[in-house]
Amino acid sequence: MRRISADTVVIGSGFAGTLVARGLARAGQPVTILERGSFVPWQEQVRTRRWEREGPTTAHNHECDPDGRPWEWEYVYGVGGTSNAWSGNTPRLLPEDFELRSRYGIARDWPFSYEELEPHYAEAEAALGVAGLRSALPPHPFSPQDEALAPLLEPFIPMPQARPTVAVRGRPACSGAADCMYCPEDSRFTVLNGLFDVLSHPGVELLDETVAARLVTAGSRGRVAAVECIRASGERFAIDADRVVVAANAIESAGLLLRSGMDHGDAGRNLLDHRFADVVVHTDTPVGPGRGSSLTTGASYAYYSGAFRSERAGVLIYPRNPGAGLPAETMMRELVAGRRGAALRRAVLDDWERTLRLVLSPDELPNPASRITLSPRPDAFGLPLNRVEFSEPSEYQQRAIRHVVEDLPKRLAPLGVRDVSLVYPRGGSHSIGTLRMGTDPDAVVDPDGRHRQYENLFVAGGAVFPSLSPSHPTLTIAALALRLGASLAREGSASCVALEPGG
Repeated sequence: MRRISADTVVIGSGFAGTLVARGLARAGQPVTILERGSFVPWQEQVRTRRWEREGPTTAHNHECDPDGRPWEWEYVYGVGGTSNAWSGNTPRLLPEDFELRSRYGIARDWPFSYEELEPHYAEAEAALGVAGLRSALPPHPFSPQDEALAPLLEPFIPMPQARPTVAVRGRPACSGAADCMYCPEDSRFTVLNGLFDVLSHPGVELLDETVAARLVTAGSRGRVAAVECIRASGERFAIDADRVVVAANAIESAGLLLRSGMDHGDAGRNLLDHRFADVVVHTDTPVGPGRGSSLTTGASYAYYSGAFRSERAGVLIYPRNPGAGLPAETMMRELVAGRRGAALRRAVLDDWERTLRLVLSPDELPNPASRITLSPRPDAFGLPLNRVEFSEPSEYQQRAIRHVVEDLPKRLAPLGVRDVSLVYPRGGSHSIGTLRMGTDPDAVVDPDGRHRQYENLFVAGGAVFPSLSPSHPTLTIAALALRLGASLAREGSASCVALEPGG
C-alpha cells in the first residue's frame, strides 16, 4: 500500500473541517483535507439542481435499521459538504441550552458555558457573514407575516441569516428570491464562496473523491498512526499523520470510528435530529405570505425558554415567508361550486393570504437507543454501511408539540384563527450527538474535542453535541470548529506560509 505523510489530516470539508483548517493555515501549519465528494461549482449546482456528482465515493453510505423507524437523512458528499445545501438559519443556542441538567434536571449539561463559547460565536458570525441582531450586519427586516405575529408571539426577533443584507467579501446581498437551497445570487454562505481561500491555500492539500476508510492506531500508545484511504478509482493508500480531525457528519464520523474499532463509551449512541413540524394556521385576517427579504426572517421564542423545560421540550417557531402553498381543498370546493377563471383565482388567493405556515423546531432528550451501528451489508468499497437506528419521538417532545398546537389559537386569536393543523415531515438534516463531548467516563471526546482514548485524535462538528437545542446547530458547529482550530494551532509549530488574517 502506498504511504504518504501529513502533519494534520482533517476528514470532511464542510463547515467544521474547513474552519478547523483555517485556524491551522493561519498559523502556518500544513493541513491535508479528505473529502468523499467532488467539487461542484455553484454555477453548476444552480444549473443542474444538484449538489453532488454521481460517483462511487458520493453514494450515501448509510441505511436505516430495517426493523426500525424510517427517516430520510439529508447531507451532502461534496467539497464544502452540507454547507452547499442548507437554509442559512444561524441562531445561537441560549445560555440555558448549555445547562439543561443543572437547571431543569433533563438531558446533559455541556462541559463549558455559553459565556466561554460567546467569543467564538461572534467570530463565526463574522466568518459566515451573518445578518442578525448580535452581528455587524443589520438583520433582515420583518416580513408581513412577522409583523402580524411579533406582538402575539413575544419574544419575537429577526432570524439570524447567513445571507448578508449588504454585500460582504464578494458575496452579494440576499435578493429575496426565496430559492434558498440553490441561491441564484450565491449570497447564502457556503464553504465555496466564503472559505475557498482556505481550500486553495498553498499550505492546504485537498484530496477530493477520497474515502477515509479506517483509522489505524499505534498499538498501546493511545495514538492514531495513519488514515487508510480509498480513491474513487479504487486505489488504496495510507496517510501517516501526526494529528487527525474527524469532521464529517454525525453519522459518518461515528461510522468511521466504529469501523476503526473505536467503540469506547457512547460512540455511535444518542443520535439526535430536529423533527421539524409544520403548523398550518388559517385566519380571518390576511397575513401577507409570499413576501420577505429571505426564506425566513423572524423567529418566536414564546415556547422556547422557561422552567417548563423540565417537563416538556422547548420549541423555536418561525414562519416560512413563501407561505403554505396553494390551498388544494379551497380550489376543489370552489370548482365544485362552479367558480372558474378570475373568480376561482380570487377565491384561492384570498384563502392563501389568510394562511400561515409555521415551522416548529423542538429539542429532544438523548436516547442511547438512537444510534449508529455497522451493518452486515457492505458498500461499493467493501466497507460496512452505517446502520441508523432512530427512535420514535419521546413523550417529552410530544407534550411540547401538543401544547403549542393547543395554545396557538389562544395567542393568535386577534387574527381570527379558524383552524390549526399539524404535519410532520419525514426527514431532517441536523444529525448530532453520536460522539458527544463531556467529562464523564462514557463521553467520547473531552471539552476540547480531543478523543479520550487517543491523544492525537479530535472530533469537530455536530457529533460532539451533548444535547439538542431548539435552535439550529450550524452556528454552534462553526463556533466549536473555530475554537478547536485555534487550540490546535497553539499546539503546533509554524511550518508554512500563513493565511492572511482577512481570509
